[in-house]
Amino acid sequence: MVLLSRIPPLLVLALILIVSNVAVLFAQDLGGGVNIRDIMGGAALIFRRPENPIASNRGRSGGGRMREQDRIIARANAARSAPKPRFSDAEREYRLAAQSDPNDARAFAGLGNIYVDQGRFPEAVDAYREAINLQSDYLDAYLPLGYALVRLKRLDEAIEAYKAAAKLDPNNPEIYTNLGYMYNHTERYAEAVKMCNEAIRLLGKTGEAFKQGFQVREEVLGHSYKNLGNAYFGLRQYKEAIEALKQATATDPSSAAGHFNLGLVYYVAGQHAEAANSYKRALELRPGLAAAHFNLALSYLSMHNQAAALEQYNALKSINPAMAEQLYKMIKH
Repeated sequence: MVLLSRIPPLLVLALILIVSNVAVLFAQDLGGGVNIRDIMGGAALIFRRPENPIASNRGRSGGGRMREQDRIIARANAARSAPKPRFSDAEREYRLAAQSDPNDARAFAGLGNIYVDQGRFPEAVDAYREAINLQSDYLDAYLPLGYALVRLKRLDEAIEAYKAAAKLDPNNPEIYTNLGYMYNHTERYAEAVKMCNEAIRLLGKTGEAFKQGFQVREEVLGHSYKNLGNAYFGLRQYKEAIEALKQATATDPSSAAGHFNLGLVYYVAGQHAEAANSYKRALELRPGLAAAHFNLALSYLSMHNQAAALEQYNALKSINPAMAEQLYKMIKH
């Protein structure tokens, strides 16, 4: 755990929000791709809305007709993918497919998908696990299974799901980035460093994000560096944390979270002028980020610049009056 004894109380709170495994805020939109972000947005679990199971033509007869089981899966997929998803219709059809062929893993994966879409995560876990029991190499079931487990805060189980996915798809950098995120949130920082470095190695100078979907390469690489910086921070290796977070901000300069986390590490490392610069950059990108105003004021106080700290207090009053009041007491102390 990071030594926090010499850090003012509210900065301690901000640090905990960044690196703790309990303060997680979940994004709700499942359209195309989602990040599960720390409350301050410091790092992210990359998630894609799971794809429909393939309604294959492996059962076509000589006359070219699709077999009935595939037609059921196709109807279920169509209901889920409609402009206004018809989840009840999709669930009915996937259940029919499971009854028609209890050994068809696609039916259970499809059920898992619509449960994830609706936030029914316990049911999604059961459905994906049934799909995997039937087809142990079903990669498209492992990834959303891990996501559902994270949403249920069952991180140890989620890690096992992503480790299984890595065995099936060892060149997918997003899997390693996500493992780094989860290891950070279970305080397994050395393992997080290893996973993030593997993601960065795979992305390299010519690497591409998995399937070139919602995330572009720079975003995935930026998340990898942010997760890496947080892991080094957890190990109290501040020099390495600073270098990783500098890479994160260089890769994704529009990320207020990267600059905010860099400011945190600079402050803990005693580099208060650098911390102030990082917080100012974070505020250029997110002017309403209360914690950045607060921590910028603390950086100014550490440099004996009370007037500049008071400017941040005045800015903070309209954003978070309670936090502003605590800051004022520290300034006048």
